[in-house]
Amino acid sequence: MGDVFKEQLVKAKRSKEDSKNRILMMIGAVVISLITIIIIPALGVLVSIAAAIGCMYGMRYFDKEYEYSLTNNELDIDIIYSQQIRKEFYAVDIKKISLMASINDYRHKAEIEQATKVVDASDGQETPATYAIIYPNEGQNVKVLFTPNEEMVTLIYKQAPHKVHKMR
Repeated sequence: MGDVFKEQLVKAKRSKEDSKNRILMMIGAVVISLITIIIIPALGVLVSIAAAIGCMYGMRYFDKEYEYSLTNNELDIDIIYSQQIRKEFYAVDIKKISLMASINDYRHKAEIEQATKVVDASDGQETPATYAIIYPNEGQNVKVLFTPNEEMVTLIYKQAPHKVHKMR
């Protein structure tokens, strides 16, 4: 079998928690600005500008995309904030996984739910296209949630055919 390389970019849907945190961040910046303007008018403008800049900087981290890179038997997941900041998020050795199945696959529901740690790199929608990889890591079972396209699932299947269960 030749070398395998596939990349896929998935935009994460903004969760209610993220929306709530964005609003709280904006309200916090406004409240800090108003309090500073009332108490110390000379510093109020500077603090307001700093709060606005801090708020804008913090907002970037609520806009997420995940990039899945499959290179032979290694699945690397990077997180990209606001299409600008890229960070390594998680890596999985496909040969060492216990199971890969759709989160809606009733045949493997018990195995998927037994994981002790969850790493969510999915698009945020719990559809049949969202898969869970059960991966033993440092003595615990890790559940990695991600949303691969059909081509990515097929390529992972070729790496570990007895452990990957495609949705029919």
